Amino acid sequence: MTKKRKIIVSAAGVLVLLVILLAGKLGAIPVPGVRSVFQTPGTCSTCHETWYDESAYAFNPSGNKLPPRGVTIGCAECHPVQYEEYQLSAMGSSKNPLRPGCTNCHDNVHSVYNWFDYMYLAPKTWIDQVQIGLRDRDTYNKTLSPDLANKARARFLANDSQRCRECHTDPAHQALLKGTLGEFRPEIPPHLQMVQEKMTCVQCHQNLMHNLSYPAPWTGKPTAAENGNFKEGQAKSQLCAGCHGPDGNSPTTAFPSIAQLNANYIFMQLQNFKNGSRSNPVMSGMVAALSVSDMANLSMYFSQQQMRPTVIRPKVLQLQARADLEIGERLYREKCARCHGLSGRGQGIFPRLAGQPPEYVQAQIDAFRKRSRSAHSIMLDVATGLKSDDLKLISNYLGSLN
Repeated sequence: MTKKRKIIVSAAGVLVLLVILLAGKLGAIPVPGVRSVFQTPGTCSTCHETWYDESAYAFNPSGNKLPPRGVTIGCAECHPVQYEEYQLSAMGSSKNPLRPGCTNCHDNVHSVYNWFDYMYLAPKTWIDQVQIGLRDRDTYNKTLSPDLANKARARFLANDSQRCRECHTDPAHQALLKGTLGEFRPEIPPHLQMVQEKMTCVQCHQNLMHNLSYPAPWTGKPTAAENGNFKEGQAKSQLCAGCHGPDGNSPTTAFPSIAQLNANYIFMQLQNFKNGSRSNPVMSGMVAALSVSDMANLSMYFSQQQMRPTVIRPKVLQLQARADLEIGERLYREKCARCHGLSGRGQGIFPRLAGQPPEYVQAQIDAFRKRSRSAHSIMLDVATGLKSDDLKLISNYLGSLN
């Protein structure tokens, strides 16, 4: 081989290597030892987040300099439904500088190849289920969200909720969360139970990042309550039927409906009644003879029942009744939906409120105000800020929901 040909071959080889390296950096093909720029946190947000003003939904040439720095607006361009629910969630509406954005959890960002494949080469089933679901709330809620939620939860289970712990348990961040609703308190009963059962954050705090109208059902690693036996719980439920109804729908406003409540929530409340951390003379006597297995079985049975609304709306509402309903909905979304969900269906350990007797809801708020229920609950602070007239409107609105 002549010297000239050797130079040409060497140059061609270097060029091929450079092309392969560039393709790897762009994420077009996997290249061993090469990390795509689209897998590097912050790459996409250079244009898609930092250069947009979050409040104005507009291009912002000065950048988003104030914390939280450019957290979501770029993602919202293609994911408006998800951005809307994020804004209404406990985390999205937080004013804390540690408030996470899309890329804090969704760190496996799109490559050029995957984006092109999704947008132009995907089969019709993907377009129907995903592309429409990005913008259509009903399709997203009922079709797309449960599938995506379970994939995300599987990652959190695999890494022991690493993303949650980075902010909520990292000593470096505790000063920013001290005294807020985001402060991690290892001594409270739910967190002690988490350690005892070897659970992880996402098993109780489901859907808190995305405030879902229809909470995606949990299908991951079961807790002790979710391992309960349905049939044995059904047989044991006769003990509860007198107050809560045979299917968990209370026949009287003095007692709560427990149908369709989260199994972990029911299980925790039964344990609290038994150990005395929640005081109620009637319930203390009812749970005295229950074993842990009995409580798990009951929790599983009642969680699978369907709750019915306790306030029946007439087909035609008077103007004042309609106005009260609309005000109640607005107040609920402002003050309660961050934890209990947009439609009151609950989110993990935070219980379902839709369909509950208004009188019972008001009685529980009064118990929180008087500090006679759950000394560790964040509801102590929430209840203190609720006016009685507002609470009545909220509870009547919730009682009429399915």
